[in-house]
Amino acid sequence: MTKSKRQARRAWAAERRKHIRRGNLYHVEYQHDPGCAIYTRQRLCTCDPHRVLKDDRGRTLARIEGAGEYAPLELLGGAV
Repeated sequence: MTKSKRQARRAWAAERRKHIRRGNLYHVEYQHDPGCAIYTRQRLCTCDPHRVLKDDRGRTLARIEGAGEYAPLELLGGAV
């Protein structure tokens, strides 16, 4: 299913609100493309990474594709 970046970002935010609860541990993975500049000295994302939310046991809770470049402050809520 093809989504716009805006729809994908909203879906990612909705999944975080749905699954993340205070006092629990979660892992967020950003799976970058091999050619992404995140792996260079600049350390800036130039790809469209897959975002994966996992619980403390490693089970996948949500996976979102197409939400745009990685921004380090996006998990702080409203920072992007």
